[in-house]
Amino acid sequence: MRVVRHGGWRSGLVGVAAALLAAGAVVLVPGRVDATPRAFGAGEVRRIVVSGEAGVPEDGVAAVVVNLTATDVTTPTFVSVWPSGAVRPSTSNLNPVPGQDIANLAVVPLDDTGGISVYNHAGTAHLVVDVVGWIPVSAGFQPAGTRLLDTRDKGARLGEGERRQVPVPGVGGGAAVLNLTGVNASTGTYLTAWRGGEQPPTSNVNVADAAAAANLVMTSVADDGTVTVANHAGSIDVVVDLLGWFPAGAGIQTLAPTRLLDTRATGSPVDPTHPAQVSTAAVQAATGASTDGAFVATVTGVGASARAFVTAWSGGGPRPTTSNLNVRPVVPVANLALVRMAAAGDLHLFLNAGRADLVVDAAAWIPADGAIRAVDPARVYDSRTADASGLLRPPTRNVTYTVAVRGTISADRAAFAVSAAATLADARGWRAAGITFRQVATGGDFTLWLSQAELVPEFGPPCTANYSCRVGRDVIVNEARWRLATPVWTGAGASLADYQSLVVNHEVGHWLGFDHALCAGPGQPAPVMQQQSKGLNGCLSNPWPTPHEIAVLAG
Repeated sequence: MRVVRHGGWRSGLVGVAAALLAAGAVVLVPGRVDATPRAFGAGEVRRIVVSGEAGVPEDGVAAVVVNLTATDVTTPTFVSVWPSGAVRPSTSNLNPVPGQDIANLAVVPLDDTGGISVYNHAGTAHLVVDVVGWIPVSAGFQPAGTRLLDTRDKGARLGEGERRQVPVPGVGGGAAVLNLTGVNASTGTYLTAWRGGEQPPTSNVNVADAAAAANLVMTSVADDGTVTVANHAGSIDVVVDLLGWFPAGAGIQTLAPTRLLDTRATGSPVDPTHPAQVSTAAVQAATGASTDGAFVATVTGVGASARAFVTAWSGGGPRPTTSNLNVRPVVPVANLALVRMAAAGDLHLFLNAGRADLVVDAAAWIPADGAIRAVDPARVYDSRTADASGLLRPPTRNVTYTVAVRGTISADRAAFAVSAAATLADARGWRAAGITFRQVATGGDFTLWLSQAELVPEFGPPCTANYSCRVGRDVIVNEARWRLATPVWTGAGASLADYQSLVVNHEVGHWLGFDHALCAGPGQPAPVMQQQSKGLNGCLSNPWPTPHEIAVLAG
């Protein structure tokens, strides 16, 4: 492995790293990848070797482009990635909060052995790393870890419609890679970053509330050495981190942000059976290119009906098993995507559950031999499974089920069916044991009921009006709990969406043959078969089967 390293990452490494280890601030996990399926703890660092994996060469690689996703977050935190062995930078790449699956693209230099480090700051979180591209040493990429602006510490918040010029020292006429974060928003808004001049009618970061939201931005720098950041509505604190830059002539063509797709305008939202598509002609018109290369675009999900993910890919080949964007109900979410484009291949966008409008804004184009080499997306690490392949266990059992309703309910039956289907298809659930679930109109292996609370006892023992249950081939979800969860669950700060996943996984688990389980110990994720609706007994709320439960089912 002969990766060119950049000295700025290693200054003061030995003394600082030793001090951090002595203070117990980090936990270093050796090897190519941590082999134990478990969430990241507070202050934990794990090292992942990327070179030689997923289409990334062994030699001549300056940095990789990865999609970083956080899920099952127990407390607001931040996640950072950087070259292994170097001192962790003060900047962050991802700002997850409980109840939301969040993704962000990151450009990460490699260390001398081709590794990167991943850090979680607080609470526990599962983290997923998907490689989408790499940067050759010949591109002249200069890594950085510099905070250019933080209005929380210095400078006024950005008001409605306000623009602010942010100096980007040393970049000159090149292209900057920025992490743009909005936090403490007074109202729903979005941020736009560009080289200055007329403001483009596009967004880079969508911020729904006081929680932080971040996105990667790739933009050219103005002649005066600045980029401009604008806020759409209300007031907001803004953080701008410089992750690195490309010199002029490096083979990266940043574009004036151009909207290529907005399904809100066409009245054709996307669902699992109706993907969206951007034609080759539209991409070529925005980029001016007619050859193979890497297309960089901001993809935004708006008005989603369920938690789901979006996968973007080009050409007529199979859909990748990775994702580019994690959407959630109501709140707009954006992420930068890097897609390898064939000259004759359309851009496809798949949504795995529910319905959502999708927006695609062109950001940059890189020719096939340019500064960034896109690869077929591949999963190199997933702390939920701790394997480097990202592949689910091959299906060994196919289960069908029917959805039905009993009594008077307030919840939306269609939304219930969509949410349950997403839970049963999720790689964190029973699907990880090799079981696939398919809804059928009649005659399923089991019936998934959404029942009026007062009518639940009619299914027979052990059902009561207070909780959900399972009797024979009937899996019964108590509609009152579906809408409200339980006081124990909400008192632990867990989300309603996670409770809904819990109740489906728990009751289906009974149908699969599991009895109730007990908490394994204080601070441990609760088994999904624990009666978490009634009490956690020192465990952490957890809507998904534990690795032990998956192993038992898989045999």
